[in-house]
Amino acid sequence: MKLATRRTYFGDRLCFPELVNGAVVDVQAAYSSQLMAGGVHREDAVARAGRSIPSTLADALVDDPTLSLFRSVYDWSAAAALAGTLDLDCCWSDQRYKIGSPVGRPSTIWGMTANYPRQHVTENDSASGIRPAGMQGFLKAAGAVSGAHDDLIYPSISNRVAPEIELGVVIGRRSRHLTAEAAMASVAGYVLFVDTGARDISELDNNKMDRGKGFDTFGIVGPWFVTADEIGDPHDLGIRWWINKELVQQGSTAEMFNPIPEQLAWLTEALTLFPGDILSTGTPPGVTSIVPGDRIRGEIDGLGAVAFNVVADAASARTADHPNANGAVTTLTFGGSK
Repeated sequence: MKLATRRTYFGDRLCFPELVNGAVVDVQAAYSSQLMAGGVHREDAVARAGRSIPSTLADALVDDPTLSLFRSVYDWSAAAALAGTLDLDCCWSDQRYKIGSPVGRPSTIWGMTANYPRQHVTENDSASGIRPAGMQGFLKAAGAVSGAHDDLIYPSISNRVAPEIELGVVIGRRSRHLTAEAAMASVAGYVLFVDTGARDISELDNNKMDRGKGFDTFGIVGPWFVTADEIGDPHDLGIRWWINKELVQQGSTAEMFNPIPEQLAWLTEALTLFPGDILSTGTPPGVTSIVPGDRIRGEIDGLGAVAFNVVADAASARTADHPNANGAVTTLTFGGSK
């Protein structure tokens, strides 16, 4: 099952994508219709749907980590859409700029570092695949989160910004002291997560990532949340990244050093994770710097695609005098090492 967040005049609404061409199906409205189809009075159906269907994924997972009600509404909606009987009042247009983060603003976003080789490993270049001694990572500001097609704002105080396309693991239940053997039971599903960082800002901050990784729009998520049962093996997903239609990064989650269960066991030795929180698992080799004016597209098998523009911060028009502002791309030599 896939879930998207649609920005509406009612506020954010959880929706089913890909059931109706050019639209997303409002889960709350669809549940109300399902109840009415079963004989419930309209006003009672609307009130019950409002109580039962939260507006955020985190709240939905708190209520039910298995999302059983959502699955029931999805099955009903899919059947109604196929039969042509789904009320169009249940639908919103799927305009890209109206699609927000499918996970809202998680309480915790943890980003893994040094979880992939610096270069794609070959038989003649085994050194590029040297595994670090231990796991590493950082906390990312929740305020950095934005939707899959929102502009990425290039900070006026930076000259070296690099986004990283990553598999994001979404937590389904309160988790602490997980074991590697049991950790995957805490995974609700997955998202495509774009972990962007201002490298020069981190260097100014004594190589601390907090500020450099925390700018607004530096955590693009989406377009959907996909439940774990829809993804056969999260450790075997293709990852692709284009800048101005040039393929600059192509890899697989199979390249990560530490599998997801080990990451979760390591992380929850220290942190309590809550429903809707994200573990972003790192990126394959090929991290490339960007400049204002660039057009970005990224995709991960089974998780959809993000596509967005890079725009200069309104505080400073930097495009004209920015290094590489002619649209050329620069591949950073540290590859997947962050």
